[in-house]
Amino acid sequence: MTRQRALSAARWLFVLLTLALAWWGFRGRWGEIAHAASGVGPLRSVGAVLCAAAGLALTGLLWRLLLRWVGSDVGARDAAAVFFVGQLGKYVPGSLWSVAAQAQLGRRHDVPARSSVTASALFLLVHTASGLLVGGLLSALGAVDLPRGVAVAWAWGAMAAGAALLAPPVVRWLADRLAGNDVRAVFGGAELLRTVGLMALVWVLYGASLLLVVPVAGGTPGLVGVTAAFALAHAIGVLVVVAPAGVGAREAVLVALLSPALGVPEAAAVALLSRVAHALADFLVAGLAAYAARTRGPRGAVPVRVAEASASTTTPMGGTS
Repeated sequence: MTRQRALSAARWLFVLLTLALAWWGFRGRWGEIAHAASGVGPLRSVGAVLCAAAGLALTGLLWRLLLRWVGSDVGARDAAAVFFVGQLGKYVPGSLWSVAAQAQLGRRHDVPARSSVTASALFLLVHTASGLLVGGLLSALGAVDLPRGVAVAWAWGAMAAGAALLAPPVVRWLADRLAGNDVRAVFGGAELLRTVGLMALVWVLYGASLLLVVPVAGGTPGLVGVTAAFALAHAIGVLVVVAPAGVGAREAVLVALLSPALGVPEAAAVALLSRVAHALADFLVAGLAAYAARTRGPRGAVPVRVAEASASTTTPMGGTS
């Protein structure tokens, strides 16, 4: 077997493993899922998957931007294939499988491993921090009823933590430590605005996906409320690194935040359907991205000069110019 065939076989085994683990994560709950879905209807269920897929597509765009800001420019199709197929690694127990998979897949497109790892690590930071920022701010402003015993100060604290982690000096410090001396990253005010803007749209789309799986006859905190709940739940799920794709942790937070409006049984059903919708969206988007890249064939990464990447708005590894 040639090296190319061995790598292709390894990629297929990786996808099959993640699919099996995702399926295993719902073991014994298919009856519960079917019962919950019957109260939502097929159109809303499909809409939930499509909204989740749209949000995922925007996260792929953000990962490509982060990769560019650490010195490697990859075509949109190739970057999507690397990111979305690699993201399936989150269904494997452990916290770094998706990062390792993206680094390996990036080699096919001549992306330096350190650049890919840096972009993926920054993506995890941005994803988690923006969830804390958006979810914490909206919760502190009363978008959702916080569980009994949880003071509003916790919501403000989550918002403050998210804002601090997104500060350009923090992001540049992490990029500098991961990328090494031969790579100079760019992340200033303009990049921060693009990042926050993209992630705000992502959280709204994820909130819309969650809202669509709320039974029509049930109460709801509205789009702003479910967006706040999902952003916080997703961020906490990422922080619980021992849970593949945040299984359990995300649902627990969703139930706690949604149960005042929906009731505990209904909130649990909604959290479960949301998990299914996102799993389907993950594999749908990964499959489409892999097919699109395969039909054109791989192209190498183009090194990005810092001056080009900054577009005259930032200085390398420094603040705004």
